Amino acid sequence: MVDANWGYQVADTVQLAYLTRAGIIESRHHGLICLTGPDGKLIQELGNSRKLIYPRSAVKPLQALALRRAGLRLEGIQLAMSSASHQGTPEHTQIVLSILEGAGLKESDLQCPVAWPGNPKARSEATAETRAAFNCSGKHAAFLAACVQNGWDTKTYLQPDHPLQKLIVEVIEEFSGERIPHSTFDGCGAPLHLMSLQGLSRAIGKFAQDETDIQEAMLANPWVVDDHGASDTLVMEKGMLAKIGAEGVFVIGLSSGHGVAVKVADGSMRPAGLSAIKMLFNNGLMDKKVYEELLKNLTVATYGGEQVVGQLEVAF
Repeated sequence: MVDANWGYQVADTVQLAYLTRAGIIESRHHGLICLTGPDGKLIQELGNSRKLIYPRSAVKPLQALALRRAGLRLEGIQLAMSSASHQGTPEHTQIVLSILEGAGLKESDLQCPVAWPGNPKARSEATAETRAAFNCSGKHAAFLAACVQNGWDTKTYLQPDHPLQKLIVEVIEEFSGERIPHSTFDGCGAPLHLMSLQGLSRAIGKFAQDETDIQEAMLANPWVVDDHGASDTLVMEKGMLAKIGAEGVFVIGLSSGHGVAVKVADGSMRPAGLSAIKMLFNNGLMDKKVYEELLKNLTVATYGGEQVVGQLEVAF
């Protein structure tokens, strides 16, 4: 039975960032953030990081690991795509279709919804919504390829009692160090598991330290995982594993085993990456030059006409 107290309350959150306009705070973002070490123990938290959240797509690298353990041997851009929340460009969808083709499958075998591309240029050129353009289609294609590899049913691959989904649960529990108390379904139709923010941070840190093949594929092809100029892509271009999740979730994992996890209470993505890099910088885990470059690229400017009159500021 679900306990409503598992989720965070307003009192569990802190101010993560605020937007200024001409010296006045116009908007505020509250949420939770934590940093864990190579031993999985909490180093710093702002807000109550023991509270449970839906990690959304931030756990895709762990799902990709489950596929590796199931014997699926994707490499390069296909391996990166198995962890992606891509934006539906022709380059993205071609990779998705190549994974399906390699398993003897078609786009119609995908059970994610249809969607328009998220990339503005690709959207303007698209003539119809497709399943391959849905931002989780790479994960779904890899799910299906793993099923073919193991002789598992491809019609029920999203059901919680499917062997693949059971394996994913095992991996998430192993890396987070927690038992999953409740599951539902994500926007793409795949099972989604409740976990603490601290457990998510611990999981991404352990993943970044231990799972070098998937991490290397993501870092070598960061645009595949999201898109050129996206927040997690920009962080990965600096050599750190990063992944967004819907509703304001953002994680960074370092090869040292440190992990950062952020949940923005209002679901906005704009303060998520900024908060994550600031937590690393504050704890001496990010070079000042790298931090300043990312800060410049990730911050949001406030405009009065064509003039910048303020910006998004991290509050800690």
